[in-house]
Amino acid sequence: MSLVGAAATGVWAALRVPLWLHGRRWTELLRPPAEPGVAVRAPRGAEGAALRMVGLLGTVPGLPWRNTCLYRSVAQCLVLRSFGVPAVVRIGVRSADGGTGIAAHAWVVHDPAAEPPAPDAMTAFPLR
Repeated sequence: MSLVGAAATGVWAALRVPLWLHGRRWTELLRPPAEPGVAVRAPRGAEGAALRMVGLLGTVPGLPWRNTCLYRSVAQCLVLRSFGVPAVVRIGVRSADGGTGIAAHAWVVHDPAAEPPAPDAMTAFPLR
């Protein structure tokens, strides 16, 4: 795939993020796809285009996009899945502010079969 095609796929994924986050559809991204692909990575430029587009759209007042780890993770997961990578979104928490608060974070796992440890001492929410 050309760099332009990969970038277009990334932009398209970013544009779809609010549609995935409103309602219950986003929970599909927490589990591996029913029919996982065989790809191990997306073409160069696809993930970066998605992340940059979410960042850009998140700066426009009144639009439903937010430049947060959740929106970026959903966009990245959509890109990866469009190329057959069985990516999943993980959401976790950890204590913050000396134990008086919590911090939440979303990230993407490219291969749920070989799940790496959660970043920054996060505890990933278990799925039921």
